[in-house]
Amino acid sequence: MYARVTTFHLKIDKRDEAIAIYRDSVIPEAKKQKGFRGASFFVNKNAGKFVSITIWEDMNAAVENQKTGYFQKQIDKFEELLVVVPEFEGFDVPVIDFGR
Repeated sequence: MYARVTTFHLKIDKRDEAIAIYRDSVIPEAKKQKGFRGASFFVNKNAGKFVSITIWEDMNAAVENQKTGYFQKQIDKFEELLVVVPEFEGFDVPVIDFGR
């Protein structure tokens, strides 16, 4: 598996709006992507820092949806809330456990 970690710095007073965008728009679109396996959205409400972690079947699945423009379309949904341009990086995921 492969993880794409995207770090956003958003306007602190727009926390609820950012969460709604991720939950109601980003996640449903991600579920339509080939190789998508899951996602989490972490919020540091005091710093305006938000971290999205999406899990993909493999690196090719994550890279392919960047090539189609999907990834940038998701970033653009936060455009009015951004303080700086988001940063992203990828990681191999040799172990994942959700404690079931």
